[in-house]
Amino acid sequence: MRAVLKKERRNWILPEPLRALPGLEAFSPVFRQVLHARGVTRQAQLAPWLETDLQRAPDPFLLKDMAVACDLIAEAIHGGQRIAVYGDYDADGVTACVTLARGLRAAGADVITYIPNRFTEGYGLNLEALKDLYARGARLVITCDCGTNSVDVARDRPAGMRLIVTDHHEVGADRPPVDALINPKQPDCAYPFDGLAACGVAYKLLVALERSAFPGKLDPAASLDAVALGTVADVVPLHAENRAIVRAGLHRLNQTPGPGCAALLAVAGIRPPVTAEHLAFQLGPRINAAGRMEDAMLALDLLMADTRESADPIAQRLQEQNAQRQQLTAEIVSEARVEVAALDNATAVIVMGANHWPLGVLGLAASKLVEEFYRPTFVFNTEGDEWRGSARSIEGFHLVDCLRHCAPLLRRFGGHAMAAGLTVLADHFGEVKAGLEEYTAARLNGAAFSRPIRIEASAAFADLKPSLHHEIQLLAPFGVGNREPLLLSRDVEVTRAETFGVDARHLRIHLRDRTATAEAIAFDKGASAPHLAAGRRIDMVYALQCERWDGLDRVRLHLRDLRPAFHPALVLAGV
Repeated sequence: MRAVLKKERRNWILPEPLRALPGLEAFSPVFRQVLHARGVTRQAQLAPWLETDLQRAPDPFLLKDMAVACDLIAEAIHGGQRIAVYGDYDADGVTACVTLARGLRAAGADVITYIPNRFTEGYGLNLEALKDLYARGARLVITCDCGTNSVDVARDRPAGMRLIVTDHHEVGADRPPVDALINPKQPDCAYPFDGLAACGVAYKLLVALERSAFPGKLDPAASLDAVALGTVADVVPLHAENRAIVRAGLHRLNQTPGPGCAALLAVAGIRPPVTAEHLAFQLGPRINAAGRMEDAMLALDLLMADTRESADPIAQRLQEQNAQRQQLTAEIVSEARVEVAALDNATAVIVMGANHWPLGVLGLAASKLVEEFYRPTFVFNTEGDEWRGSARSIEGFHLVDCLRHCAPLLRRFGGHAMAAGLTVLADHFGEVKAGLEEYTAARLNGAAFSRPIRIEASAAFADLKPSLHHEIQLLAPFGVGNREPLLLSRDVEVTRAETFGVDARHLRIHLRDRTATAEAIAFDKGASAPHLAAGRRIDMVYALQCERWDGLDRVRLHLRDLRPAFHPALVLAGV
């Protein structure tokens, strides 16, 4: 009998025993174990984690072409020339556009904004848009989150149009013929950190402008709430300068958010303290919903709003679009599961499509399928002669390398290691599918299909105090490149399991070990409650949370995985 494709398996990677090394005695044993898991065994090694002061960030003029760009912008502003800021339709491109437009207007510039439509124009610079901007009087165009590889469009732009590219994407073989290219990934760029998001590059441009041409006239920090949002939403590594940017942005979001961000927090039901997790899973998706469902200019209008009165209706519209986005994604995933059920368990890649699957949510559906089955996944809209698709990957499998292998059969492709987009002619789809299957089968085996869970410390419930949470927060904000520490507690007893939320979607478990009691929650896992009868003993992996209730700090566990105590087999993979 054929073994059908199973849902993801999980592989617990346990922490090494705590080493008795001097230098960090001021911290709790559990936090010292977390630090040791990250290679921090001395106080001096902890210093970079604690350094999150943007005032000590690298000099923006280390970015290649920064001085040229500042001179061009100052010349345009002093000469009364109109400047167009050309963004992108995702959260990073929108927040970068907002950041530059706000800052340039504060410096006295005549600014117009433009974001291409995902459905009618696609990603990046397009010549028709540049011609339209020129006709509207723009003589200087500054791109955000695009343009690095737009060689032909840059060459054919209207005569007399100056073009500055600010971007963070990988650089191709040919530099575009532009007046300035600010991209930390340029091979000859002296900037010491190449992990900035596009909104981070826009922020650095404002810092440079304020220092060199407009001292006291613009405040680069005014848009740090939006820059933090774009940085987290674009899943760039949260280390080095990005940690400082996000920390500063979170402080602003918690203290004095702009009207647009404040309205978005309100419709999402988020109250302080706002965290990076809120940006990643609640605010970011709502900003992205505009470009996925209709037009990203709606998200731009929200973040550019000057008052809550004008921002609130836009935020409500984004809330509605996000709900539509969730529904459409769920419908694709539900249909895709039927096809996945016909696949063999040895399948190394999921490739499927339908002519009614909306373009704007293909990537989200692919992410959900990766989360559920832990295979590289390619999802297509199969309408017309050109089929457009989105891909998401698993740890250790580089999508762009895979697509380069299939490049002769593709109309176009691009992306990163974990996320990519591609277009294929309908007549070639069978060959592309076969090529993807051949490539993945040769490089992935059964071991690759177990999602690694890296546990950084073991803890008894008595160790789980607000003070430990405060120690862990020294390493925040958490995200890609700086994962939230996961803790392990063994042989704990379930005293009660219950569901909560709309449609009983979520799970709450009351637990105890030999030292204390605890409460754990798991979102979207309410169906697991019947399997957690009182008296059952489990090993559990979780992140530590802390919330204030009636004036007191209370810890709570965010459950990531569990297994029966003393038994290696996972019974609730997916918790």
